Amino acid sequence: MTRQSAAVTFKNMVKKNWDPSEPDEVGAVKPVGTSEGEKTRCRGAIVGLMLRAPKLVSAQLSEALSIICAVDFPERWEGLLPELVQRLGSAGNRDFRDVAGVLTTANAIFKRYRGAMKTEELYKELKYVLDTFSKPLLELTLEVSAALDASGANVELTRQLLQCLRLICRVFYSLNSQELPEVFEDAMAGWMGVFHKFLTYQAPPGLASTDDDKASEADQLKAAVCDNINLYIEKNEEEFAPYLQQFVQDVWTLLMSTDLATNRDHLVTSGVKFLTTVASSVHHKLFESPDTLRQVCENIIIPNLQFRDEDEELFNDNHVEYIRRDLEGSDADTRRRGACELVKALTAKFPEHVTSAVTGYVSSLLAQYSADPKKFWKAKDAAIYLVMALTVRSKSLVKGATETNDLVNIIDFFNQHIAPELQAAKGASHAVVRADALKFLTMFRQQIPKTIAGPLLPAIVQLLATDENVVHSYAANCFERLLTVRDGPGVPRYVSGDIAPLSQQLYTNMFHAFTIPDSAENEYVMKCVMRVVAFSGADVKPVATICLQQLSGMLLELCKNPRNPTFAHYLFESVASLVKNVSNEAALMGQFEQLLFPAYQHVLTADVVEFTPYVFQLLAQMIESYPAGATLPESYMAIFPALLTPLMWDRRANVTPLVRLLKAYLTKNSQAIVASGHLQGVLGVFQKLVSSKAQDHQGFYILNSFVESLALDAWAPFLPTIWSILFQRQQTSRTPKFSRCLVVFTSALCVKHGPSSVMDSMNKVQQGIFDMILENVVAVDIVGVTGKTERKLTCVAALKFLTECPPVVDRPGAFAKLLSGVVQQCIKPDDDEPVGEDDDALLEELEANAGYAASYSKLTQGAVKEKDPVPDVV
Repeated sequence: MTRQSAAVTFKNMVKKNWDPSEPDEVGAVKPVGTSEGEKTRCRGAIVGLMLRAPKLVSAQLSEALSIICAVDFPERWEGLLPELVQRLGSAGNRDFRDVAGVLTTANAIFKRYRGAMKTEELYKELKYVLDTFSKPLLELTLEVSAALDASGANVELTRQLLQCLRLICRVFYSLNSQELPEVFEDAMAGWMGVFHKFLTYQAPPGLASTDDDKASEADQLKAAVCDNINLYIEKNEEEFAPYLQQFVQDVWTLLMSTDLATNRDHLVTSGVKFLTTVASSVHHKLFESPDTLRQVCENIIIPNLQFRDEDEELFNDNHVEYIRRDLEGSDADTRRRGACELVKALTAKFPEHVTSAVTGYVSSLLAQYSADPKKFWKAKDAAIYLVMALTVRSKSLVKGATETNDLVNIIDFFNQHIAPELQAAKGASHAVVRADALKFLTMFRQQIPKTIAGPLLPAIVQLLATDENVVHSYAANCFERLLTVRDGPGVPRYVSGDIAPLSQQLYTNMFHAFTIPDSAENEYVMKCVMRVVAFSGADVKPVATICLQQLSGMLLELCKNPRNPTFAHYLFESVASLVKNVSNEAALMGQFEQLLFPAYQHVLTADVVEFTPYVFQLLAQMIESYPAGATLPESYMAIFPALLTPLMWDRRANVTPLVRLLKAYLTKNSQAIVASGHLQGVLGVFQKLVSSKAQDHQGFYILNSFVESLALDAWAPFLPTIWSILFQRQQTSRTPKFSRCLVVFTSALCVKHGPSSVMDSMNKVQQGIFDMILENVVAVDIVGVTGKTERKLTCVAALKFLTECPPVVDRPGAFAKLLSGVVQQCIKPDDDEPVGEDDDALLEELEANAGYAASYSKLTQGAVKEKDPVPDVV
């Protein structure tokens, strides 16, 4: 225990202090924490320590060595590889325990080559490694392979040899990850020979794994070989072609003889992945025989597609992990996903043959289910997955299946085998099959017409109330996704009238789902709440207060332990959607304030950092809902002074929503802010923001709000100081973004208060500076301004300068320069505006990536509408 603690401490010290150039969390450069003498001693001792240390200690030292190598290898640690080669021993005189330790070290060093970006430095380092290590590695492989043949019944020695061979395969994979090295190409026959031998190796009975979750050493080796040959077919297809047929036969035979034990999953998924890659390549004709396709389906696809006891246990006891695998696609390394991908690959190359073969198996499975649904429900599950794998050619998160197999009649299958499961009475259909049926409808929501799916909405609402976590999660996901279906840009397939008759039961069942054990923070149900509220529009008003009571209570509870950022995001989106839909009802908004302010106050006083950006956005949205000229309640103004404290602005995630909140206050209650003397505090915030290259645009948003909302007299005394701050920043550390923002602010002031307001206030800083700024900043940088509103604003302002400002008219050079900038801006294409995009789809993409972020989490349902500062100009 002491040695392990020391190893962990050493690893952490290496991580923190070895590389002084690595920036720490706040961006400062760390002081040198380890002297060169200490580093030399560490490098000299660590390999020997690793080889002698117990397994857990060695693992920590291995990680420390990887960190050191990332900084020092090979330039400052030229002796490492020669030491490793020397410690491998010589032919006939090897200690295979030491060999395993050396290979573990080499694997830790070389693993970083797998995903490294191709650079000249990387290839230089790889050449050095290959020149030093590839030949000893092949010699070692051949010797260990021969020793394996001679190990006989010595189980312990055989286990050590298999461990060494697996590590050799992982090193092989790392060294070949970038591209095929010449030294491996020259020795390909030798390598492929031993790989073939390992795939066909029969381990003695004593080596079978006794752990249900851990693969045997022989299976681990075979899986590593499958990874290697898959790498070669993907990256080195031409060179690998002579060996391909042999390996397809090897893997085929291996998979045919592999049982369904959990500890063999990695072996199976690696083997199936290899066959899938071959089936997707130019060598797919190896599978074209109808008999071959039949055997693949019967002996590889169908067995590995089956729902196993382990899956059922996950379904019942860990629904979060089950959904993560099944619905969110984190099952990339599961047997079922591998089998489905193989079906897709074969269908793409042999659509008619595979469709015919798979359809036959589907019919057989469905017949088995019909004979005894309670006993053979797993057959229906396998049939549904087979049909989805056979049918979906491409899909997207937003739209589900986007391209399908024309040879499969989705509508017929849905009507005959999916709809009945959704409409079945409680207990008449197995929970897993119901979840599958919901997933099927969700996947093919674009292809199944409203006339068929619409009548099933009440059944989906009923499934929201089921006790099985997976089922009500899938029901929520299905209902929510159906509401997003469109029959064209901006043309929703379903309208609020379609769900109005279900409204009461729908809200009851959604909020009931949160009371079911382990579903208190169910993100799928909360997303469904958000979608239904947004979809209902003004129709939500009768139930808005009841919904908000539920949501505000959940928010207060969530503040105690904000552990699920996606759930929290959708909760705040739901609140924002409610606010948006009732904002024109003063009485309802009053009730909302009473319900929400305790939760807001708790978030702000308890400093729940995950939620403060959301609260600022909601506060801004609620203030923005007040009609022009209305007086804000004192409860809002009581918060305002706290918003100006510097600590609030030090947290990056707060800045964007706080700026919007300040803008809302200035828009709706500018007189009270001026009268209470807070204007100088707001300008202090502006000064803080504009000094930062990352946040300067936020400072300009505040200035633009001054222009838009304040009478010029209220802040004219501050204008010379504002210009001084801006000019100093422009002179000392200008950036293209800053210059564009300066042009937009100058233009806004000109349009709202006339060119003279700009000229007179600038010249109070320094006489004649207006001419310089107009000619050297505005005229030059106006072309770079982007955004429809900003471009229009700057062009209108420039024309005012050109026609209403005598100093500009009297200076032909400045006049021509500014006019040229305006013309270039006007003729520039609208490349910064999306053309023909579906805005709703873009919003869905944002929602799909929802969750707390260190920078800023925008509420799409509470987005502010952009206001045109020059509406009179078409």
